[in-house]
Amino acid sequence: MIPEKLKKLIELLILRTAAKTAIWNKGSAYNQFKLSATEGMAITIIHWPEEYSDPDIYLITIFNINGDPIESFNTHHDNASPESFELLKQLYKAVSDQYYKVEETMDALLASLASQEIVGNRENPITEVQPEDDLPF
Repeated sequence: MIPEKLKKLIELLILRTAAKTAIWNKGSAYNQFKLSATEGMAITIIHWPEEYSDPDIYLITIFNINGDPIESFNTHHDNASPESFELLKQLYKAVSDQYYKVEETMDALLASLASQEIVGNRENPITEVQPEDDLPF
């Protein structure tokens, strides 16, 4: 069972992240994000998908001002609580969407596709075939 204070903290992080008032950065792993809070405190969230662990694992860790992990919770040890899994999954998605600017990208693509302008460009343009008499032999 997720500790009550940690649950409240996660719920607030989800709200603040969705409101873009919590700024997350990449962590040391490709699937990890870090929020540096006031006075040196930090929070990390990491996700190991089914390809790397069975089942999916979400892990949140809280660090004190000395950089020591003081609270950690992962869904792997709490398989009896789907609510905890969904809460960490929701946080990770909010963080990932905010970091990768998913909403902004989708809005820009929708606006681009709704316009009458040409969308896209050729990455490998077709080159014209040169006349035979230009051959070196």
